[in-house]
Parts: sequence; C-alpha cells; structure tokens
Amino acid sequence: MIRRTARTVAAVGLLTGLLIGFPATADASAPAARCRDLTVSVSLAHGQPARDRIWGRLCTPAHRPAATVQVLIPGLNYSHVYWDFPYQPGRYSYVRRANEAGYATFDLDRIGIGRSSHPAGDEVTLESNAYTIHQVVAALRGGAIAGRGFGTVVLVGHSYGSEIAKLESATYRDADALVLTGSAHTISATAQQGLAQLGQPVDQVPRLAAEVPAGDDGYVTVQDAQRPAFMYNVTDADPRVIALDIATKETNTLGELRTIGDANAPDVTAQITAPILIADGADDRLACAPDATDCTSAATLAAAERPFYPRSRVDALVIPRAGHAINLHRNADLAYRGVIAWTRHALGARTASEQSSRLGALNQGRGRRDE
Repeated sequence: MIRRTARTVAAVGLLTGLLIGFPATADASAPAARCRDLTVSVSLAHGQPARDRIWGRLCTPAHRPAATVQVLIPGLNYSHVYWDFPYQPGRYSYVRRANEAGYATFDLDRIGIGRSSHPAGDEVTLESNAYTIHQVVAALRGGAIAGRGFGTVVLVGHSYGSEIAKLESATYRDADALVLTGSAHTISATAQQGLAQLGQPVDQVPRLAAEVPAGDDGYVTVQDAQRPAFMYNVTDADPRVIALDIATKETNTLGELRTIGDANAPDVTAQITAPILIADGADDRLACAPDATDCTSAATLAAAERPFYPRSRVDALVIPRAGHAINLHRNADLAYRGVIAWTRHALGARTASEQSSRLGALNQGRGRRDE
C-alpha cells in the first residue's frame, strides 16, 4: 500500500505543473471532430513498388483547423481500435480527447493488421513497419491524405507501436515529437517467458484467418485466456472492456517478433533528436516489473531511459494502477490528460527553441554584413 501511494503521488506531482489551466472536457453532445477513412499507398522497402496500403481514420477538430497531427500506432495484436475504443468512447477514446484538445489524429492499422494490406508474413518486420509509417508521415505533411499538409507530426505508439516510432524517428527524422507508451528498454524476462507460451495459430480464429494470405504461417495471434494478466491490472479495468479487447484482438507476425529489439540498439536510439515522453502504467508487468524498469515514479522512469536517448529531451509519466494497456484502464483519463499536456508543452518549447536559433542565425548574418 505504501508503494502504491508513493507511485500515485509521484505521477500526480509530474502532472501538476502541466495540467494547470487544462481545459475541461468538451460538451459530449457536440461533435469533437470530422472523420474520414483513408488509405495511403506504400511499399515495404525503399526502391520497391507501392503495392500495399495503410488504412487509417483521419479525424480533424470540428470547429478549428489543426496544424498538428498525431499518428497513432497500435501494438502487437491490436488495431486502430486501441486508440478509439468502441465502448464508452467518452472514457476510453484517446482519439476523441486529442481532437477535443485541437489535434488532428490519424488512427491507423499497421501493415499486416486489420484493414491494411497483409503481405507475406516474413515481410512484415519492424523495419517494414517503420518504412510504411515514414510514408504515412510524408503523405500527411505533403497534403496527399487530407488535401492540406500538416506542419507538425507527432508519433504516438503503444508497446510495439512505440518500437516502430523509435526506429522511424531514428532513421528518417521526420517526427516533431514522440510519445512512447507501454515502452521501456528493460523488459521483464519473466513476463517475456510467459508471453512466449501464449502464441496461437490464426487458423484457429476464423475472423483473423480470413484476413491473412492463405497458407501463410508467418501470421500468429495471442491466446485469449492469459491476455488480461499481461495487458491489465485487472483490478483497475472494466470486465466489459477486457472482453471487448479480446473480441477485437488482431495478429502479429513472426517477422515482427524476430526484429522486435532492433529499435533499442544504442546506435539507433542515439539518432533520435525529437523530444520524447515515455508513459507507462505503474503495474505494467512487462515494463515496470521488479526485474524490469524502475517505474516507482516519473523521475525514476525518466532517469532509467535518458541514457538511451543522448540527443533527446526525455520526460516520463507513470499512471497509477494501470497495466500495459494504459488506454483501457478506468483511469485512462489521467494518461490522456498527461500526454496531451506534455505534447503542448514539448511542441511549444521546440517552437521557441527553433525561433531562437533562427533569430541567432539572422543576427549573426547581420553582424557579418555590418563588418
């Protein structure tokens, strides 16, 4: 009990400075956004033809233009549903909260997931995921998706989606900020051993078997029975949410599992220059277990992660009582408010820094002309 209370105080302490003046939730009767289902043509690697597509739902604030778009990247065995949960969306939809805060969102199915293309399973890796997201970012910036370009792009990942965001940003450097949820460099070995026993062939799930290429055993999924124990602190989750989460589960590929650690190499994360928020649940059995990362407080989590990102500003957020899937716990609102407040602060600081640099360069140029 003492440990949990300390975690709660630490998480709230981090948010106090950011949440002062945070606007109240918009009237639920008013539409928060206008949404369109769109696809982006992509290739799986540089130099290949764009034979595949990424599906996503673009939502823009209903009553004001948005200069910033958040690209929402789900983790293994999840689809876009994770970010825009169909049960009690006023409570469990990050998309709705981001739109209310003035951000556009592109909530997508990753390559090999849901409504996006399903190439051969061995072609769906961390690298091909990162490259397809890079093409999505380019389309959003260039106006190919929305008909108008977004000047600022934030990558928001969950679990494996966070790994994709890291590799994408390190390789292409086209994101202005990263929000990494369910993410840490040190993962519980005990939990990983347990997860390794939970694989399930997709041919045992007719809905998923219909999505993937016939006879391709490179696609797998996760068993239902043990999923809650690894994704949730079940004491802080609605059983109806857990049941719907299981019912809407998606696939992953053996190629993704094989390359899952590629984004954590020191020579990769050292290339990231965008500001980073790491947001984890205090009761995350993967990232915050006793044999994983110290999530006792936001300060300890940030201290553990900063050495891996020497060129980035790294902040942290610890959500009390939440497990790995922080969006689907009863206190998801605390995570949403923290992420949105941090995004405003980080992008504001980035803009001020860039303006200062431009002004300095301009003054230097004037000085040289005056000599």
